[in-house]
Amino acid sequence: MKKILAIVLSLCMVLALCACGQKEQGGTSKDFAPDPEKTITLIVPQGAGGGTDTQARQLVEAMKEVSGFQNIIVENVTGGSTGIGTNQVIDAEADGYTLLMYGTYVVCGTMTGYTDGYKGLDFIAGLSLEPFMLAVKSDSPYNSLDDVIKAAKANPGSVTLGNAGATATTGVVAYGMNIACDNAFNVVAFNGSSELIPAVLGGHCDIGVFSQSEVLANADGLKPLVFLGQDHSVLDEFKSVPTLAEAGYGDLNVPGGCFRGICCTKGAPAEMEQWLADTVEAAFNSDKFQSFLNENGLLPQFSKLGDFEKFNSDMIETMKPIIQATGLAAGEYAK
Repeated sequence: MKKILAIVLSLCMVLALCACGQKEQGGTSKDFAPDPEKTITLIVPQGAGGGTDTQARQLVEAMKEVSGFQNIIVENVTGGSTGIGTNQVIDAEADGYTLLMYGTYVVCGTMTGYTDGYKGLDFIAGLSLEPFMLAVKSDSPYNSLDDVIKAAKANPGSVTLGNAGATATTGVVAYGMNIACDNAFNVVAFNGSSELIPAVLGGHCDIGVFSQSEVLANADGLKPLVFLGQDHSVLDEFKSVPTLAEAGYGDLNVPGGCFRGICCTKGAPAEMEQWLADTVEAAFNSDKFQSFLNENGLLPQFSKLGDFEKFNSDMIETMKPIIQATGLAAGEYAK
């Protein structure tokens, strides 16, 4: 009897250790569900209508459909070059019910001192990469990147180069481009793309740094000049738009796109984080969300939990020298 009891106790210990190991690696969300009395809020640190906001809303609808949990909403919290919305997630209760639409703009905001950013967040899932474009008003006299740069250098400060925020990724692009062009542009930082787009459409800003989806959504009013990445768009509408290299500016070193993913307040329960990661993964793989990515020319970049954190670490190392070169880096990143 004692021998049997010892075997049973040993087996229980083995099972317990396996369970602990499983939790450390992410475990499973099959036996967990969020509190039906609570609401999961996905904070977009930019205004409504931009590429980040649109993707967030598409994802939330897909999450509702695949999980059956309907209490998921999107909230736009603007200001501080995305720092205010990011800080609201960092300061929220660490229960996993407050999420952030994370992106390269958070990396920029962290390195420039606007927010503690990724230091105060846990990584749930990476989603996509969206190419950046330079675009002007459809009736602008500028028809190429070369036209714009020549005009700016001929009369320094006369050509306004807009972006979605000084520490947003498009801000880093604008400042980096300006430095490369001997500070010929008048760089103007707007409070998100929701302000940048009407400024360019209304003729108050000469040229803007946009996500591809923003140009696509305003195809009647915006004229794309160049892709900032190395590759052409997969969208038929933009296949004739040149890359930097094709435009004769292949040595212009600026971020070529905006990465987006989902994070939550640091220290959230492991079960909740696993449920979120699994739900986002199912939503990401749904037909509707995949169609959304394809229709908007977004490049899939899915990862979750530890893999997403590793992806982010690599992204930080890649962007650090670019941000330092702009002169915007602060604190430990300025060294």
